[in-house]
Amino acid sequence: MMKWVIFGIAIVIGFVFLKLWLLRSQKKESGKQLFDTALNSVFWGFLIWKGSLLLLEPKLIIESPMSLLYFTGGTKGLMLGILGAFIYFVLKARKLKITNLMILQSVVVFVFAVLSGSFLLNLLLNEDKPKVNTAGTNTVEVGLQEGNKSPDFQLKTLNGTEVRLSDLKGKKVILNFWATWCPPCKAEIPHMQDFYESSDKTKVEILAVNLTTSENNPGNIKGFVKERNVTFPVLLDQDGDVGDLYRAITIPTSYLIDSNGIVRKKIIGPMDKEMMNQLIESIN
Repeated sequence: MMKWVIFGIAIVIGFVFLKLWLLRSQKKESGKQLFDTALNSVFWGFLIWKGSLLLLEPKLIIESPMSLLYFTGGTKGLMLGILGAFIYFVLKARKLKITNLMILQSVVVFVFAVLSGSFLLNLLLNEDKPKVNTAGTNTVEVGLQEGNKSPDFQLKTLNGTEVRLSDLKGKKVILNFWATWCPPCKAEIPHMQDFYESSDKTKVEILAVNLTTSENNPGNIKGFVKERNVTFPVLLDQDGDVGDLYRAITIPTSYLIDSNGIVRKKIIGPMDKEMMNQLIESIN
């Protein structure tokens, strides 16, 4: 999610530079018209980006309409949004009788500022990012911070099978905490199932830990899972110990664990298929 935060900040930087450039190069009225047009263009681009999920993943939207609330069209949707914003900006600027040269210069200034801001922010944040040591995991501290060895636990699945986290060493694991009453969890499950169906089960596993103590009617969990055709392991945290151990206060909360059992990232909030793919590809 951090990359989208960085992108959002970079867009703000782009508007600041565009405003400063327009104040110096244009008359007050024409500069205001161009800046307002740029703002409207980005707004429409954002709407296209959000709505593109309906075009790119219609099956998931049919299964979970709430996905439109929690997710975007990802990278492909962003490209569609940028294209839509550019077309809108050009058409509206021409309608205002802005010259082609001025349109081009405005676009170049804005894009340059956004890319420069994004580059500098990424550079700054990557310098502060701690390096993860995956060698000698027996001596690594057990904990929830990035680089810690993930705390071990054992829970039963819906059909009564015992699953121990440490037995999955050698696989990359998405450890997800959820509940049936949680709206973003409901939106996330179809994306998680789609990811699971397309992943290599010998290298990747999903453990969806239901916070059973928070359920009003635990007997409905099996029907909930069956209705959504979930095939990845669903574990029952009947005593609430594992949820407490992993500090799953806000749900959905997920932990990305590498093949050596090392915690690589904590994600608070729902994930889509593209995000899961990128996270899994980023670790060993």
